[in-house]
Amino acid sequence: MQDYPLISLCIPVNGRIDYVRKTLESIYSDANYSKVSLDDFEVILSDNDPNREIECLLIEFPFENFFYFNTQCDGFLNSYFVLAYGKGEFLKLHNSQEIFQKGSLLNMIGFIKTFNKSRPSIFFTSGFLGNGRIINYDRFDDFMSNLSYWSSWSNGFGIWREDFDMIKGKTKMNTLFPHTSLFLTQYNKKAFVINDEPLFKTQFVKKRGGHNKFQAFSIEYPSLIQSSYDNKQISLETKKKIFKDVLYNYLPLLYFNVKIARRETFSSDAFKKNIQVYFSKRSYWIVCSLSLFIPIKIILRKIKINYFIKSK
Repeated sequence: MQDYPLISLCIPVNGRIDYVRKTLESIYSDANYSKVSLDDFEVILSDNDPNREIECLLIEFPFENFFYFNTQCDGFLNSYFVLAYGKGEFLKLHNSQEIFQKGSLLNMIGFIKTFNKSRPSIFFTSGFLGNGRIINYDRFDDFMSNLSYWSSWSNGFGIWREDFDMIKGKTKMNTLFPHTSLFLTQYNKKAFVINDEPLFKTQFVKKRGGHNKFQAFSIEYPSLIQSSYDNKQISLETKKKIFKDVLYNYLPLLYFNVKIARRETFSSDAFKKNIQVYFSKRSYWIVCSLSLFIPIKIILRKIKINYFIKSK
């Protein structure tokens, strides 16, 4: 095996072993299906569970490019530490419940190889932007405007190791969005790329919860966008667009999943008050009202991804 693979698939984990196992199965079965060389990638698990439940997967997946680390850190900061273990040229943060579609690993490796010299900032959106294409940008502001609140998605984040080494230990990280904190440091790159090809499929985690996600998206994430605007990294128009998309698209979806469908168990403490920090007083009622239309939007999005984008 080469000392430095092209891609490190960096997976922060804590429990949910069945989901992690299926994700690993999708990676290694796809590598076999697509005849991907193990030299081209490595898989890193960073487990911040002191009970080390996940460690047994080393026996189930006895590959020379599979590595496990037990990490002592709190919560989402594991998304930072898992990147620090990677030796690949490109460090791809990967959610433990995101399954690779058939052929996606080969697709991703080929995609990264095309940018191995120019090394732009790259973000993966897996069809959620609704176009299924690879789009290039010359300006960070345009990049952020088109990403909108998807810049918060940890599974979309990736960074070249040389860029990560330059900011490692020097970036003040939001404890809920360490990956976004790292991502926003890349504003001075010369080129930016969004890959909206549907590469992954999400395993739905029943009754997922554990923190106040309403606070995360009404205060914490908007504070990062506000800071990016204050530092003149994005324009006022881009900031307004991202805030609008959070209010009219993301928060209604979250409200529907937690309060109406009860598919998730995230805390919503002080949401009615917190939303007024970055949004108007009537924003709470806007979210409640728009949440009623979420089932229709979900169906339309699935149809678009499964029947239009994947057929391209």
